Amino acid sequence: MIILGIETSTRIGSVALADKGEILVEADLSGVMNHSEKLLPAIEKIMAARKIGFAEIGRIAVSTGPGSFTGLRIGLTVARTLAQMLRKKVVGIPTLDCLAAMVPTREGLICPLISAIQGQVYYALYQCSAGQRPKKITDYRLAPIKELEQDLKNRRQKVIFTGEALFSIQASLPQSFNDKTSFAAPEVWRPTAAWISLLGSWYKPQLWVSLVPYYIRPSEAEWQWQLNRRDWL
Repeated sequence: MIILGIETSTRIGSVALADKGEILVEADLSGVMNHSEKLLPAIEKIMAARKIGFAEIGRIAVSTGPGSFTGLRIGLTVARTLAQMLRKKVVGIPTLDCLAAMVPTREGLICPLISAIQGQVYYALYQCSAGQRPKKITDYRLAPIKELEQDLKNRRQKVIFTGEALFSIQASLPQSFNDKTSFAAPEVWRPTAAWISLLGSWYKPQLWVSLVPYYIRPSEAEWQWQLNRRDWL
């Protein structure tokens, strides 16, 4: 079954095709974040490169967040539209799940981190053992680094950090955590459509109408509106 993967939760989005656990092709949406202009042409390009028609797609997998609010809306809109037009089912893949699955060393805890506002991070913890898929043992969380630090200290386990937040906060983490801390290679810090398409066969498919983004927090505009409304009341 050919799976179309769409990843737009971060600044550098991507699209990919996978079949039977093998990546057929992948392309980045390079440059500044303008996924709305590049996403559909990129999908058409990779399908043409492999001479695959839309009718041959068996399923559409897409990252659902957390991440860029605008990017997620664009990716999910395209996935929903294609699924509706082609009468295909979709699979929503939480971005943190994708990042955890991308880590090749799977012993101890994996902690993917995604940047959020006001110095906070999105994260979840995954228990891993050799030869097994990562198992999520917490809910998806939005918290300051100090709260994450306390969470991990209480668990007293080896922790492997990954995720795009490390591009900006990696230097500060070793000062906060114990000597059991390690980092995944930078090459797997950003989620990719290749992995989204692979994970599309792991998760239960759903109807396009039930596909929604997972933001965890309100958007900055909604947040400001709530603050202004509170002041006005």
